Amino acid sequence: MLEEVSVVNRVAIGDIIRRAASRYQDDTALVEGDKKLTYQEFDHASNYFANYLIESGYVKGDAIATICGNSIEHTIAMFGIQKAGLIWVPVNPGLSISEKKYILNKVDAKLTIIDYDFLQADRSHLDIKNILVANNQGQGSEKSFAETLIGQSHQEPNVDIQDRDVAQIMFTSGTTGNPKGVCISHLSVYFASLSNIIDIGIERNEVLLAVMPMFHCAQHTFLTSFLTIGAKVVIVKKFEPENFMQLITKEKGTFLFALPMMYRAIIHHPNRNKYNLKSLKTCLYAMAPMDQNTLKKGINELEADFLLGTGQTEMYPATMLFKPEQQLKRFGSYWGTTAILNDTAVMDDDGNILTKGQLGEIVHRGPNVMNGYLDNNEATKETRLFGWHHTGDLGYWDDDGQMVFVDRKKDMIKTGGENVASIKIEQTLLNYEKIENVVVVGLPHERWIEAVTAFVCPKDGSDVTEEEIIVYCKQHLGGFQVPKKVVFVKDFPMTTTGKIQKQKLRKQYEGLFIDVNLMQ
Repeated sequence: MLEEVSVVNRVAIGDIIRRAASRYQDDTALVEGDKKLTYQEFDHASNYFANYLIESGYVKGDAIATICGNSIEHTIAMFGIQKAGLIWVPVNPGLSISEKKYILNKVDAKLTIIDYDFLQADRSHLDIKNILVANNQGQGSEKSFAETLIGQSHQEPNVDIQDRDVAQIMFTSGTTGNPKGVCISHLSVYFASLSNIIDIGIERNEVLLAVMPMFHCAQHTFLTSFLTIGAKVVIVKKFEPENFMQLITKEKGTFLFALPMMYRAIIHHPNRNKYNLKSLKTCLYAMAPMDQNTLKKGINELEADFLLGTGQTEMYPATMLFKPEQQLKRFGSYWGTTAILNDTAVMDDDGNILTKGQLGEIVHRGPNVMNGYLDNNEATKETRLFGWHHTGDLGYWDDDGQMVFVDRKKDMIKTGGENVASIKIEQTLLNYEKIENVVVVGLPHERWIEAVTAFVCPKDGSDVTEEEIIVYCKQHLGGFQVPKKVVFVKDFPMTTTGKIQKQKLRKQYEGLFIDVNLMQ
């Protein structure tokens, strides 16, 4: 048993599972296909792995990496690592070999847990020496993750964990260089999990459909929230619209966090009415705007509450919520009101807090802020100017106290002496019936400095033209906001969490307006 001296006033992520197991030991915690774990089984399994790690000689502060998709084994691993007082380093399996190597070397990973399928793909290039193979179904000669759980004590190991100890290091996507490691404390994750429960109204009888990647902060925060309250988590490996609707029907899923494009795939699916989706109670979206047609159709036909959540790896989510009661009252880039665990303000470049209607940088402060960037004090200081965490997002408070997001600082287009918010144009075009998805960036231009350029993914079977899109924009936007050119594409470069990588489009098309014929 844990000695009183180490737990009397601590806050630790692993405690979430022990406390839930003490209350709801026989209730289902995790479901993955035909596999299920009760809360007691989950608590014991995470303790087995924690004890294995300690027995193997790993000590407090050591980094243990995972290169895994969504699975029960991955969930056991992450909580076992943190129960052992070690640092969980989730690595996005979709990263390049060089990025994976950079992360593993940067944190000096003592052990890497990797899914069998990913190991097969990366084996000849990644050169990982100390590994455990997860989800291998008895394949391969390397030691499997499942083997480590055999013969260990089910009692939680006695480890001194302080609330500000680093619990996990998550790496942001590197847009201009190597990714930055975000050091996140036990306190940040624990408080965020409680805040989400209160703000969103999560209840114990709910069922989370965990379809977004658990190596990302957004899905992870809801995983911890649902486990904190003793609800059921259904783990989904891959999103495929019709299979996913079958799963909602089977498991009576109540809570879904997904990307707008995933909601569009479900809500507009020709076979949607074949499935009973009435169990859905809450549909949270993030990462990108939701077009009005999909939002209205989803609210009216699914009869679920839709809301938008925002946050950052550096400021554990959710930091702001655009609540269900506001969704059809106002349209635009609304982020809503701040979460209960942090403060939010709008600040100018001199550190002055701005009032309603004044545009500035969105800043936060609260217990969910990161400890800092790994080995990068300078970048950490830059995010903490004037005693607030700086998000790099621009916005303003409207007259009703709702936050309006304008754009990322780096995505604001400077064209012909005007500042143009790319997201405003994107939201306008998303409402055009022939467009599936759109990205707007500024590209170098001799006359305009930056030319507003729209990259459009048409809907299947549509015969949309550049001319009609320009006409549509002229009807709904100011003249300086109308794209100088429309480029049709089949898809966009995206992260595995659904963020479109605008920097890659800028790089690929940086010479688009060099042709003198386009200098208009």
